[in-house]
Amino acid sequence: MTSNMLGLGCAVALALVIGHTAAATDTPDVLYRGYAIVSEPTIDPDLQQVVYLRVQGRTVLEGLLEILPGTGYRLAHEAAADPEIGRLYEQPYPENQRDLGPRALGEVLERLAGPAWRLVEDPVNRLISFEVQPAYRAGATISLRPTGPEAFVSDWSRGGQR
Repeated sequence: MTSNMLGLGCAVALALVIGHTAAATDTPDVLYRGYAIVSEPTIDPDLQQVVYLRVQGRTVLEGLLEILPGTGYRLAHEAAADPEIGRLYEQPYPENQRDLGPRALGEVLERLAGPAWRLVEDPVNRLISFEVQPAYRAGATISLRPTGPEAFVSDWSRGGQR
């Protein structure tokens, strides 16, 4: 009988220690009056989702079509986009942006388009597009010199005089 009482005493003491430890912890998995408290991690807004991939496209449009699958977004139809969107889509894809991520989708898209374009999101239809900034619209007066190989061709090489 003494061994039974000793065993019962140990069981009670163990139960008290476990109960006290469980009540002292503040984790979401602890039972509280028969219910488990479960907390879910916050979900980032869709354009904050992290992308990580290698882009093979030759143009910005081809690159966008590689980036967007799996994100839940699609490109807006050209008829619903900025009338000058073709200027962006036809640009060569920048070599320094082939390896993307880990970065937020919105950052990747804005960087790809560059400062002349503003990212536009339609969260209802899950579409994205870009609008050209006013200073860069066709007809805006911007004085730029060519920077490609043609910039280094002098008038003399064309047969003209300076």
